[in-house]
Amino acid sequence: MAQETEHLEQIQEQVHDADINLFASKIAYKELERSQTKELNEKRSELQSVRQEIASVTDKANEAVELLGKINAFISSFRLFAPTIEEYANHVEAAKIIEAGNSFRGIFYEIGKLLETFKELIKEGLCWFPRLMRWKTSKGEVAPVFIEKSNGYSYSVYGYINVDTKEYYSKESIQWEIKAGNRTGTVEQMDANVEAMARDLQEILRIGAEQKRLWEVYEGR
Repeated sequence: MAQETEHLEQIQEQVHDADINLFASKIAYKELERSQTKELNEKRSELQSVRQEIASVTDKANEAVELLGKINAFISSFRLFAPTIEEYANHVEAAKIIEAGNSFRGIFYEIGKLLETFKELIKEGLCWFPRLMRWKTSKGEVAPVFIEKSNGYSYSVYGYINVDTKEYYSKESIQWEIKAGNRTGTVEQMDANVEAMARDLQEILRIGAEQKRLWEVYEGR
């Protein structure tokens, strides 16, 4: 009986140890499962964020493509006026009076029509054309201010205004910097900027397409 009792106690201890090991294994398994689920959810959240970023970049790129088309159309129309814009710039750089038309006959020349289109009034008798042509100077980017005479049939340079700060500079203080090499906003420069934008957009769209392809491969696993 003593031997049987001892043997039974040993079996009970083994069962108890096995129960403890089984319980520990269950805890470890649940902890592993919880950890894996958490990691999986984090990965899903990260991938969803990437997917949203891809969609956002693609949308912005498509908007930029549409904008680029509009800019190209604008430049194309602007290019038609290139000789007249050149005439305007030459008069400004030489500080010559711009005869915009014939007031006696009541007609405007091509340059007069162009100036009427781009004219922005500063105050009575003074105007400027900042969207037409600008010049880089030591004072920043400036556009000329004109005295308008005979209801827009004649313009003479009065001074210059910084297009960003709106600070005024006298004609005498800055005219020497107003030269062809300092022009900004020329058709050639706009063409170059559009080409650069087109290259950047092509790269963005290429990267976006590749990211989208990788995402689709991932989803199809």
